[in-house]
Amino acid sequence: MDEGHANPTDVPGIAIRLLVQGNEGLVRELATYDGPGERPVGFVLAHELPRRHGDRANLFVYEVDVAESHQRRGIASALLARLSDLARERGIPTGFVLTEPDNGPANALYRDAGGATERVTVEWTFSYAGD
Repeated sequence: MDEGHANPTDVPGIAIRLLVQGNEGLVRELATYDGPGERPVGFVLAHELPRRHGDRANLFVYEVDVAESHQRRGIASALLARLSDLARERGIPTGFVLTEPDNGPANALYRDAGGATERVTVEWTFSYAGD
């Protein structure tokens, strides 16, 4: 990276932390965030999916969220950049995320993060709720 450019994981006034088991309550705080202070303002939730064939694992990005009061500041981009670093550190060569075609902000975020689209031809959904 050029010395004149900021690290893409750096956002002024924002610290990115890797959460571990037992930190689940921090993510729940996003639902009630109401202003400045040392509270979580965004997160990315991803799952490492072990594979039996080919690459040893893929990374499934399940959710990216930033409190409305902190959107459009580069936080989601920084979170995805840190996740990319983490995947490389763990030897995970590829990842994927699912979103709706008409979700403009999400699609722009993933495109800007270096993602490439693939056409999904079949989607199956299952209902596990009682009838």
